[in-house]
Amino acid sequence: MSSKPVVLERVQNALKRHTIAHEEVHFKNMLRDEKESLLEEYIHFQTLNRAQVVQSSPENLAQDLKEVLVGFESEKILHATDLPLDLDELDSQHAWVKIPYNQSVEEIKDTLFHVDTSVLKATCGIANLGMVGVLSSSFAPRLTSLITLKCVFLLEKSTLVKSLHEGIETLKAQNPDRLATNMLLIGGPSRTADIELKTVFGVHGPMEVCVILY
Repeated sequence: MSSKPVVLERVQNALKRHTIAHEEVHFKNMLRDEKESLLEEYIHFQTLNRAQVVQSSPENLAQDLKEVLVGFESEKILHATDLPLDLDELDSQHAWVKIPYNQSVEEIKDTLFHVDTSVLKATCGIANLGMVGVLSSSFAPRLTSLITLKCVFLLEKSTLVKSLHEGIETLKAQNPDRLATNMLLIGGPSRTADIELKTVFGVHGPMEVCVILY
């Protein structure tokens, strides 16, 4: 017999005898505002985090994304399946190989590890840290933002929040009945430093990141 049911049963019985008291958490933002508006604050810190930021609009989103992909010299694009635009309409001349992320890793692994660029929609932007919050889902599995050397996030300006606390609450609210299995907070290109303090980009994630605000 598996030990899992036994452990769960004991936990449930223990909770019946000893309830857990929940206290309201009070959050106070200790970071100083650098700009007057959330948008200016977000752009300021996101740029400091070495991400390219493009100000767009719903009407110009397709054209701005196209220009970013051309600038990235993209060839194979892995994309989420809940994007606010149609990539086929964007690429009428079939300049790119477009791969919707709608299969398991095992099914597309031969293709997946040769993709150079990914495109997905961010859930929110955290202004005073210059980060995007991403919730992994069946539309955008967790590898979408990690496996490519270049990554493009599409971020609605209306989803900008002030602090990390508000960002976490926004991510949690996407699935109010169950905590998500994977939430990502991405400040910019992946970077790490060795013992000689030499910074290297692209080791654990994208080497180049662009956020298109619309």
